[in-house]
Amino acid sequence: MNTRSDILFNAPDADFPELSGRSSVIACCAGMAGILLSIVLGRSYAFYFGFLVFAIVMTLVWRKSPRPWIFLVSIAAATPIAVFKQQFTCNLIYAFLFAVLNLRYLARLPRWMYPLCGLAVCGLMVSSVNWISDDAPIRSVMRQGAFAFNFLLSTFVLLPLIYCRMEKSRDTVANLQGLLFCLIIPSTLILLSAKLFGNVANSWEASQHAGSLPDGFLLYKLGRVLVNFLRTEVGFILAALICSSAAVTVSQITFKYRLLGGMCLAANVFLLLVTGSFGSGFACLSGLTAIFFIQFRTANVTKVLMSLGVVCCMLLLTFWLLPPNMKNYLGKRYEHRVVNADTDRVALWVRGINYYFDHPLGVGFTLKAGDTQKTVIHNDYLAFTVSYSLLGGVAYTSLVLGLLFSFIRKRTSQVTGDPFAMAVYLAGLGVIIVIALNSITDHMAENRWYFNLIWSVVWYSYFCSRAAPSTNGPEAGRAVAEVTPQNRPYIVIRNNSPQ
Repeated sequence: MNTRSDILFNAPDADFPELSGRSSVIACCAGMAGILLSIVLGRSYAFYFGFLVFAIVMTLVWRKSPRPWIFLVSIAAATPIAVFKQQFTCNLIYAFLFAVLNLRYLARLPRWMYPLCGLAVCGLMVSSVNWISDDAPIRSVMRQGAFAFNFLLSTFVLLPLIYCRMEKSRDTVANLQGLLFCLIIPSTLILLSAKLFGNVANSWEASQHAGSLPDGFLLYKLGRVLVNFLRTEVGFILAALICSSAAVTVSQITFKYRLLGGMCLAANVFLLLVTGSFGSGFACLSGLTAIFFIQFRTANVTKVLMSLGVVCCMLLLTFWLLPPNMKNYLGKRYEHRVVNADTDRVALWVRGINYYFDHPLGVGFTLKAGDTQKTVIHNDYLAFTVSYSLLGGVAYTSLVLGLLFSFIRKRTSQVTGDPFAMAVYLAGLGVIIVIALNSITDHMAENRWYFNLIWSVVWYSYFCSRAAPSTNGPEAGRAVAEVTPQNRPYIVIRNNSPQ
């Protein structure tokens, strides 16, 4: 006998119509084509105009088809250049167009987000007292407006708006495909290509950092775009990509997805090692520890140990294959950050705090402290406080901690029965841990591309993990179509267990 509890959570949803897989493939191909064009054309009016027209057309065509549009926008997050003079990241242009056409979705964001949005906006307005220049107010408004669009509005409104409909998705395999093919693989390919095939564009500038190892201050030119490999910047995205790809690799899902995840994991571990970012490395290890801890509690221990062994062997092999000069660089970084245990971060944080007390209303978006001699703050929580007063600092800190507690408190039993859902959940958990810890010592907001890609992974995983769970698990029975007396279609599980 079928009861209402037998109705699967993957019944069709009016707000999330599942189109044929062909639409998602077209979206992925179109997104990758856009990335290739950006590399070939660089910062040119041809790319800007072409992208804007394409974004408008595809948003109009696919705004009621969530999955292909979200896949397209997710790949756009990996576009290595920003668009227009004020440099807005490509995925946010899609989000802005969608918000204009679908204002009703603003009411569907998590309720706990609204007070944080209010704090962030108030912080921006309060800080305007200091950043609006008397001699060039229009220029100040445009500059700070671009910063607010990329680092405030994106995090609190636009990125959640892109992915909020994913909680209506009932196809967890497709959700995993979106994470892997649209968020992990594109950025991994660009970063790896820049390192292997790009040309160093700032060799002289990097050589000026001989006292702090020039290999960590490189820019690579790939086609007509620059890819930043400054260790305090690229370390963030590499740590996030390592955790998200590791979550795919160790989950009990289809082998081909695990293989692709493992390849991305090895590539990003290689890049993080040659970058030598110790802060990102520590945050990455913390995220991986959480991923394996959850796996040990919810999955077959033997399979988890096998996965852990494979991952450890991959890491050791990656280190063994490093060129001698890279191993020497890592040794110097270890001596600099561990053996000598420099305390430069603490001194920079104290200077940032003093600068905040001198300007308690905020000075507008900045990552530096000081009126005459400016130094990098190296702490995102403090940087948002210095930029947008205590209101902005509390808003950003609360957002990170709120998402972290949300992932930790989530009942893993809701996703344990479906390894594809578990993989996406673990990816989000690992990445938010990276954000929470790495933001203490470095700046994720230093790079628009890295910032928006990392937050895209978090919001994608967050909303996918909010989907209603199956009461019987993905293998409990066979789904068959039935029609209710009211002629409304449902997908029903045949539960053969005794009543």
